[in-house]
Amino acid sequence: MSTSLAEADAAVSALTKLLTDHPIPSPHRLYSYGTAGFRYPHHVLPPILVRIGLFAALRSASLGGEAVGIMITASHNPVNDNGIKLSDPDGGMLSPEGEIWAVRLANATTVREVFQVVRTMARTYGWTADDPFGTENPSAANRRKMVVHIGRDTRPHSASLAALAAEAARCLGATIVDHGVVTTPQLHHAVMHANPRRLPNAIPVRPNEDGYMEIMSRSYATLIGTATAIDDGAATANMHAHGRRVLTVDGACGVGYPKIRHLASMFQRMQLPGGVILHPVNAPGDGPLNDGCGAEHVQKNRLPPLVYPPSGDGGGGGGGRRGRNIPFDYAASLDGDADRVVFHYNTAGEGSDGSNGGTTGSGTFRLLDGDKIAVLVTQFIQEELHELQGVGLGRDIRCGIVQTAYANGAATAYVRNAVGADVVIAKTGVKFVHAAAHDNFDVGVYFEANGHGTVLFSPKFYRLLDMAETKVRGNDDRANIALQRLRVLPSLVNQAVGDAISDLLLVDAVLFLKGWSIQDWDRLYDDMPSRQCKVKVQDRSVIKTNNTETKAVAPSNLQPSLDAAMRALDNARRGVVAEPSSRCFVRPSGTENAVRVYAEASTQAGADSLASEAAALLHKLCGGVGDPPRAIVRSRI
Repeated sequence: MSTSLAEADAAVSALTKLLTDHPIPSPHRLYSYGTAGFRYPHHVLPPILVRIGLFAALRSASLGGEAVGIMITASHNPVNDNGIKLSDPDGGMLSPEGEIWAVRLANATTVREVFQVVRTMARTYGWTADDPFGTENPSAANRRKMVVHIGRDTRPHSASLAALAAEAARCLGATIVDHGVVTTPQLHHAVMHANPRRLPNAIPVRPNEDGYMEIMSRSYATLIGTATAIDDGAATANMHAHGRRVLTVDGACGVGYPKIRHLASMFQRMQLPGGVILHPVNAPGDGPLNDGCGAEHVQKNRLPPLVYPPSGDGGGGGGGRRGRNIPFDYAASLDGDADRVVFHYNTAGEGSDGSNGGTTGSGTFRLLDGDKIAVLVTQFIQEELHELQGVGLGRDIRCGIVQTAYANGAATAYVRNAVGADVVIAKTGVKFVHAAAHDNFDVGVYFEANGHGTVLFSPKFYRLLDMAETKVRGNDDRANIALQRLRVLPSLVNQAVGDAISDLLLVDAVLFLKGWSIQDWDRLYDDMPSRQCKVKVQDRSVIKTNNTETKAVAPSNLQPSLDAAMRALDNARRGVVAEPSSRCFVRPSGTENAVRVYAEASTQAGADSLASEAAALLHKLCGGVGDPPRAIVRSRI
């Protein structure tokens, strides 16, 4: 697109004013971009948003005009924080190369430096003139198309921050697609679908929220509809015995609530036989965002969410409103931007050893986290692939799970021994597990324990579906049902990024098809008791690990000391447990001078003791700050 000299001068003037009105404060802190993007107290972000609006426009131009995305959210953080997540054209996270440019531009402190970085980036990516604004050569300026999709969560400051990014991007001539209030996965979905060449043929192009809801609802309906086919009596028998399932969904007082409510109304209109009844709680304004509710609270604290009384207006901050604990038979919690989900329920009993639950006034709280989701989904896919393999198809398809060191040892053992799937361990962080799933499997499942995850399907998987179409489509047999189920999965699963709504529907459909309750799912295996803690140190960089973060390689005496602590714990339990079961690792924090500790053992007391000993070792060997950490428990046994 071309522009006149007057228009170019006006754009430069507008951008100069925008940068002047939103200066980076002095003294300047270095802004960093991690797995969570840029994330800071909301008042820090305006100057960063102006610069990232420019970056997004340039990023789109550098990729031939493909759409990119900006999401304004701080996910599970408190309401006073906010942040920026960037999406590349495939709907995935920003590439490492892109991160370098984004950080460079975000940290350009003066107006002059910003213009220099913009021109350098434009020159690097092939503008015909070193003049992206067109002030010197209008006919050569802005020759590249730029499209930026912007979404935001429900925080009161998100709208103004999004507007700053849009205003800056328009100064470079970008087209802005404003999606308003959406979940982070919906924004990533819109970006991926705005670039149709990035989509497999099996997925219909629907580049907006309505299209997203259409794909999710229809795919879910198609999947549960296979229960009426041959010899799937478990699902229909369970439906007749227990009636319609009601799934209570904790929206974290955030953006997930209105989306679940919309989906629930769609399901009601569709009148799906066997479809779940979605019952959302914790709307925006009912209570403070992520405060005592949401996936982060539930998973980290192993406690049920507070349920706030409805505010009636869907707005405000929930100040002073008090939530209460309610027992759930079948429930899920989303986080603040709905890219994580965990499941939970309450059951009467004697209590819990703390491995995945705790006692409340309404019995025992049970948590089914990302590990349990990964196991359920992988087992289901393996079973369907097995049906095709029984007719000679897909025997070379590799299906497996990517886990991090934080995955519970019981989950790893169950996947390998009972499911028969491969397990790959990757470094902690979505970008690492996503890449490992893509690189190692034809069907790669990954879910972090916090509930963030998805399933990736390779071109080889789609070729299998095409071959199966010619061999089993229309047959009156189980292989045809397997084909129908596998065919719909790529549409139901958001392959761009972890998606709480997509994952919630997938889990519910699998439970329905198996005729299982959430209690049946929970009984697949018992989590090993575990404990996490952290130790503050003078310099976290002295602690180094191997590439999977399962072993410490520096300081040199740290890992041998941890190994000795694990052996001592196993020796103390000899005769009680059949084989060594203790596991402990440490890794430096990515955001603060601290080291994180994870410990597992056959009892909760053992896990607490092992974590305490590891914390004491870190404090002693790695420059701990302050007093030595106190023991969580006294007894090693």
